[in-house]
Amino acid sequence: MEWTKDQEIVALYLYCIIPFNKVNNSNRQIALMAELIGRPNANSLKAKIGNFGCFDSNLAASGLGHSSRLDETVWNEYNGRWQELEIDALRLIEKYQSVRRGIIPDIPSIPIGRERETVIKQRTNQYLFRNMVLSAYNNSCCITGLARQELVEACHIINWSEDEQNRLNPCNGLAMNTLFHNAYDKYYLGITPDYTVVISDRLYDGLSGEGKDRTYELFNPYNKGHIIMPRKFKPDITLIEKKFNLFKQYNL
Repeated sequence: MEWTKDQEIVALYLYCIIPFNKVNNSNRQIALMAELIGRPNANSLKAKIGNFGCFDSNLAASGLGHSSRLDETVWNEYNGRWQELEIDALRLIEKYQSVRRGIIPDIPSIPIGRERETVIKQRTNQYLFRNMVLSAYNNSCCITGLARQELVEACHIINWSEDEQNRLNPCNGLAMNTLFHNAYDKYYLGITPDYTVVISDRLYDGLSGEGKDRTYELFNPYNKGHIIMPRKFKPDITLIEKKFNLFKQYNL
């Protein structure tokens, strides 16, 4: 059964938002989506999601190696245009749902009416970057390994306000728990171009006694350690280096 371009767009969207370790036949979201878009079974959609890894130059694990020309066409069309991918994918999912009246968990619905475009764009700005980054790191902090998704955030390497071009680029993202995210944004914590964590002595300035000891105990175990690399969307070394140069300026 040949794949259509519409089906492939939906599959690429799932590639972006589902953690690598959850792309399997038992994933209910994949099973329901396969049925919704008219694929014979969950394995068919799972394999297609995996095949997109063949084109991801930042992927730490290879795809399945059975990609098609259409796979490559869809990847090239949307690679770096992630907001457009989500908008198109959500429209297609809505179209399939209107025909089959299916309900897919964890896939947002699109409101009807004149506010449709505004809502879609707001939603992608709010959620797409987070979903792509967290899925790349399997919903775990890249420094501590904390795997409680509610406590892990998508951290921009170069701030949203400072680099419009890379605002939604998942390679401009790191998954960090809230505490370390704040420390990274405030330059108490840096990451070198070889992905080594550096804790600034400035973090302990003005602290004393038990407060200083506890802060040291929280951060120092990760000083000089390497971050946990993602399964896809590897952080851009150019952006990492740019951020680390700012870290060094703050900590002269």
